[in-house]
Amino acid sequence: MGSTARWLAAAAIIAAALTANPAAAQEAAPARDPYQKSLHVYEFKKAAESGAERGREVFYYKCWYCHNEFTKDIPKLPGLFQRAALISGDPVNEDTVKNKIRSGGPGMAAYKYVLSEGDLNDLVSYLREGCCWNSDSPPPNPQYRAR
Repeated sequence: MGSTARWLAAAAIIAAALTANPAAAQEAAPARDPYQKSLHVYEFKKAAESGAERGREVFYYKCWYCHNEFTKDIPKLPGLFQRAALISGDPVNEDTVKNKIRSGGPGMAAYKYVLSEGDLNDLVSYLREGCCWNSDSPPPNPQYRAR
């Protein structure tokens, strides 16, 4: 057995053990440094730890690319919760909006493996509280301290 095959076999054993014991998986996870800036970017927490402000950041990285004022044939999201129904015909409420984001649809990517429940809660709170900005003035970077 070559070194690559041995490594793959060992990785499979470790993965199986961690899957069988979630507590061991939590202990095996690397330590998280809350002061590492890349972690804030990765977890969408540059602007805030939670809430609509964090939802704005999730929207910027995951939704704005398609749902902006320049795109054609893609639903615009300002005033989403004032509408009676989604394009699919489902009534507009938090559960149906989260389900649409999770499952995607024709022409829309599914985010069920990308966004956590906390990400979805924050994103929906942002959509509810007054989504979207003009692309000429994107959300400010809270790390930037100008005078």
